Amino acid sequence: MTKQNMDRLQELEEENRDLKEALRKREDFIRNTFGTYLTNEVLEELLNEKKGLHIGGERRVVTILFSDIRQSTELSEKMDAVSFIRMLNHYLEEMIEIVNAWQGNILDFVGDSIVVVFGAPRSNDLSARDATACAVAMQRRMRAVNEWNVSQGYPEISMGIGIHTGEAILGNIGSMTRAKYDMIGRNVNLASRIQGYTRGGQILVSDEALAAAGSMVVENEAGAINVKPKGIQDKVWLHDIVGFGGQLLRPE
Repeated sequence: MTKQNMDRLQELEEENRDLKEALRKREDFIRNTFGTYLTNEVLEELLNEKKGLHIGGERRVVTILFSDIRQSTELSEKMDAVSFIRMLNHYLEEMIEIVNAWQGNILDFVGDSIVVVFGAPRSNDLSARDATACAVAMQRRMRAVNEWNVSQGYPEISMGIGIHTGEAILGNIGSMTRAKYDMIGRNVNLASRIQGYTRGGQILVSDEALAAAGSMVVENEAGAINVKPKGIQDKVWLHDIVGFGGQLLRPE
């Protein structure tokens, strides 16, 4: 082999090492950025995406779920810190398991609140159905959560869930060294406001979410309520969901 060929071979080997290192850094970046929030299935899809990951955004119709423990501030003041955090972590573990089972992607924990998106980063035409079914499963799981709480000497807790379907801006916000996959827009704010109207143990969904969720959703016979959320221009109808398919929040 000539010296010229040997030099070229060495250059190719160095280029190959550089490429492998770049791919490794890309995979590490994706795992560090999304690994806490996304299901393993969606994470692997991102890792296998040929177009790669870029810092940017897109507009997409998604279904947004907000959940929140009622009177958690009062509980945190009455309980010692270790017990409160232990109780909260157990609750979150139970809820995360259900969200993952329904292919929801947790974008954030705000105290005891959980912010979930269905239909991103992977598209899902059944996002409203999955979000509503997930919410019903979450509320049904609260019975087991409270049984555990009582067994540990902790108080029983209750949770409200709000759901809305609409367009949002989604993307990896930040830089290549520190970033977060998140969503922004009016519909995100509306989903949060809807959650604020819920009582403990209740699921409220918008007209848009109900229409997209399908016939398996069971609505309270009392009908919808008309509200004017803060920061939202128009009044909205909120529907009280009491079950999904054969699964009711309060079995008879």
